[in-house]
Amino acid sequence: MANISPDVGYVREQYNAGKNGDELKRGDTQTEPKVQINVDADSENSHFTLVMIDPDAPQRGNERAGPWLHWIQAGFVGNDIKSGKTLADYQGPAPPSGTGPHQYVFLLYKSDTPTSQHGGSIAVSDSGKRQKYQLKKLEQDLHLQLVAATSYTVIG
Repeated sequence: MANISPDVGYVREQYNAGKNGDELKRGDTQTEPKVQINVDADSENSHFTLVMIDPDAPQRGNERAGPWLHWIQAGFVGNDIKSGKTLADYQGPAPPSGTGPHQYVFLLYKSDTPTSQHGGSIAVSDSGKRQKYQLKKLEQDLHLQLVAATSYTVIG
């Protein structure tokens, strides 16, 4: 457990990660998912941010690269995800062969302000910004409040 970054521990503690959810095939997860938001919120004052991470990178029990960032769509209102800003391009799950189950956690946050002041999007190829993603820092910087979480598993 010495290899676990503080943010992997944070994800597991805060969001009860480790419960695998449904098991999906890798090929079924490579395109950006269509997300349906079913949360009551003040449509004029609530902005949502959706984050997808893998706390099991590169392998559960040896999470030295986790949490791995897979997607951030921020500042959208209601169910219109595309009305927000992409802070990290969608990167489909790609657990290395033989690494066992990888949990992909979706976190839905709300905030009272849009995230337009936040920097540009993280490209799919930018592994340096995706590995050991500082989720807690993002939550603090953008004043995010968690409203829902779910996950699924892909076997490596």
